[in-house]
Amino acid sequence: MSFDTPRYVLFLAAAVFLHRLCPAQWRWALLLIGSLFFYACWSAPLTLVIVGVILLTWAAGLMMEKSGTKRAKRLWLALSVLCCVGLLIWFKYFNFLADAFVRLAGGRWEPLRLLLPVGCSFYTFQAMSYVFDVYRGTIPAVRHPGHYALFIAFFPQLVAGPIERTDSLLPQLIAARTADREDVKAGLMLLLSGFFRKLVIADLAAPAVDRVFAAPSPDGSAVLLALILFSFQIYCDFAGYSEIAQGSARLLGIRIRRNFDRPYLAQTVRGFWRRWHISLTGWFTDYVYIPLGGNRKGRGRQVLATFVVFLLSGLWHGANWTFVLWGAFHGLLCAVEVLMNRREIAEPGVRRHIQWVLTAVPVLLSWLLFRAESLGQAAAFAVRLFSAWDVRAGLSLLGLTWAQAAAFLLGLSYLPMLHRLSQGRRISAMACFFLAVCILLAWFARAAGHGAGAFIYFQF
Repeated sequence: MSFDTPRYVLFLAAAVFLHRLCPAQWRWALLLIGSLFFYACWSAPLTLVIVGVILLTWAAGLMMEKSGTKRAKRLWLALSVLCCVGLLIWFKYFNFLADAFVRLAGGRWEPLRLLLPVGCSFYTFQAMSYVFDVYRGTIPAVRHPGHYALFIAFFPQLVAGPIERTDSLLPQLIAARTADREDVKAGLMLLLSGFFRKLVIADLAAPAVDRVFAAPSPDGSAVLLALILFSFQIYCDFAGYSEIAQGSARLLGIRIRRNFDRPYLAQTVRGFWRRWHISLTGWFTDYVYIPLGGNRKGRGRQVLATFVVFLLSGLWHGANWTFVLWGAFHGLLCAVEVLMNRREIAEPGVRRHIQWVLTAVPVLLSWLLFRAESLGQAAAFAVRLFSAWDVRAGLSLLGLTWAQAAAFLLGLSYLPMLHRLSQGRRISAMACFFLAVCILLAWFARAAGHGAGAFIYFQF
C-alpha cells in the first residue's frame, strides 16, 4: 500500500476516524493492528520477519535490564544486534557478498531469489537503537510487548523512516492523545506538501531520467540534465515521503521528526548530511561515529570515524559497488573538510556563494554513482559527461514535451512555498487549492497510465 495512492488516503482516513472513536486505553492496539495490516498489504508472509525482530529485541531489552553482570548484558546486546545485522545480510547483501567472493575465486555466482522485506533497513535500525539505548542505560526496557511492537511497526514511518528513537516516539504512542485542531491543520499541510513533491515534481522527472540511464551511449548534455533532474527527483521523492509520514502521524496526534531541511542550500558536504536523511545521519553519529571516537580523540581519529560512517552509509543504501563508492566519495569529501576545518559561512557574500558551489557540484556529480546500475555504467557516463556535447540530441533523449518541462519548472518554483507549508507557516487558500488540483491531476494521469513510480527509498 504505497503512500502515493488513493488507497492509502482511504486507509489513513479510516485509521484517523477509528482512532478518534476508540477509547484511549485501546488506541495502541488499534494502531498496532492497523500497522500490521498496512505492512501485510506489501507481503503477508514477510510480516513474520518484522514480528521476529520485534520479539527478539523486546526480549533482549528485558534480559539486559535484568542481567546482573556486564558480560550478560553484552551477550544479549550482541545476540540482538547480530540477529538484526544477520537479517540484513541474508536478505539484502548475501548475493552481493557471495558474488564478490566467488569472483575473487575465479568463478561465477548464480544469485538466489531473495525478496527483500520492505522497510527492513529502517525497522532493524530502529530496533537496534532501542537495544543500544537500553544497554547504555539511557532508557528503561519496555515492559509492554504491544507498546514496543507499535513503536517498531508504527505505519507512517515503518517502510522508509524517519528512524525514530524510543524516548521520542514511544511516550506519544502510549499517551494516545486525540489530535487537536492544530494537529489536523499541520497534518493536512504536510500531506499536501508531500504529495505535491512526489506526484508533481519527482514523478515528472522520473521518466526522463530513466530514458537517459537506459540509453547505451547518451550525449554528455543528456547525462548532465539527467543528473540535475535526478537530484530533484530523489530529493522530492524522499522528502515527499517523509512529509506524508509526518502528516499522517500528526493527524493521529503524534509528532515524528523531520528528515529533511533544504539540503541543497548547504555550503559544506557535512552540512548537506545534517540536512539530508537527518534520522539516518543521527543514527550513524550516535551509534558509530561517537563510539569510534568522534572528534574527541584527535583529528586523525575523527577523519577515520567520518570515513567509516559514510562507507557504512553507502552500503546501507544498497548491495552494489556503486553505493559503496558513493558512500566512500562522500566520506572522502567530509574527511577533507575536517582536515581543512571548513565551516559554513553565515554572512552573505561572494565567499558564501563559492562555498555553496564547491558543495553543490560534487554532490550533484555523486548522484551518478547513486543512480547508475553498475560501476561500468557510471564510468561510461562519466566519460560521456566530459566529452563533446550535442545539446539538441541530449534534449531529444530526455523526451520531455514543452508542457511537461513547463510543469516541472513550475513545480520547482513552488519548493520555497512547500518548505513554508511543511513548517506550518501560513500560505494563501488559493495556493493550497492550486496544489490540491495539481495532485488530483497527477493521480488522474497515473490512472490513465501516464507515469507512476514507487518511492525510491522503498528499495532500501
